[in-house]
Amino acid sequence: MNSHIDLQSLCRRLEFAQASQNKAMAEAQARLRPDSGARCERIGSSEGGAFAIFLGPGHMLNQGLALGLEGPVKDEELEALEAILGRPTVLELTAGADPGLYPLLLKRGYRLQMFQQVWMRDLDNLPPSSAPEVVVRPIELGEENLFASVVAAGFFERNELNDEGLDIMLPTTQAEGTTCFLAFRGDEPMGAGTVGLFEGVAALSGTSVRPKFRGRGGQRALIQARLAFARERGCTLACSATVPHGHSQFNLQKLGFSVAYPKLEFVR
Repeated sequence: MNSHIDLQSLCRRLEFAQASQNKAMAEAQARLRPDSGARCERIGSSEGGAFAIFLGPGHMLNQGLALGLEGPVKDEELEALEAILGRPTVLELTAGADPGLYPLLLKRGYRLQMFQQVWMRDLDNLPPSSAPEVVVRPIELGEENLFASVVAAGFFERNELNDEGLDIMLPTTQAEGTTCFLAFRGDEPMGAGTVGLFEGVAALSGTSVRPKFRGRGGQRALIQARLAFARERGCTLACSATVPHGHSQFNLQKLGFSVAYPKLEFVR
């Protein structure tokens, strides 16, 4: 990370981009399934507060994002966030969060669940395609279910495409500011991923490759295609979050990403 960049400002910029993508997903879920109760609310400030993302009871993507990046967080703000998210309550905290937030979470019964790294790179000098046999493109009208089933197949470690878990990613196909991509080897879809464009930042997420296609350049091709797509639309910075030591981290590093900051996931 560039030492001249203020850590809190960097966290705010990247986290707000990622949270804005999830906010758009919650709004899409509310349109697709009004009975889900899906919504996004800002806690503390309508412009700079944390994001409470709720997609439905028990949904695996319910979470609080960008906490403590605008100063101290009050008990009543956490109470409001918890009331929206329900249980379990999952919160993501960055290295730029107000330090008073950690003892407050411990007092309220939160525990550390996961460690992540946030990666970033500028969009100058993008590397050429490393897998010319892989075709990556935005999804077309009518491919929404195919996209969601490919993501679910990779996530749940299966090769077959079916409806199991399809609803997890389907709202993303309708989320404002987000473009969904499919990767093909021949006529068969091998992987998928999304990119959300927000105020010059491209947030890469939802990257998934079916097990039988792994090791064939699909994930790297998906990253490269989304970076080129974002640069063509005026973005200057890209980011993505991964768990340490995984294939996603390896591919991001190979494509010029460096660590921006660590992120901790707390659960109550």
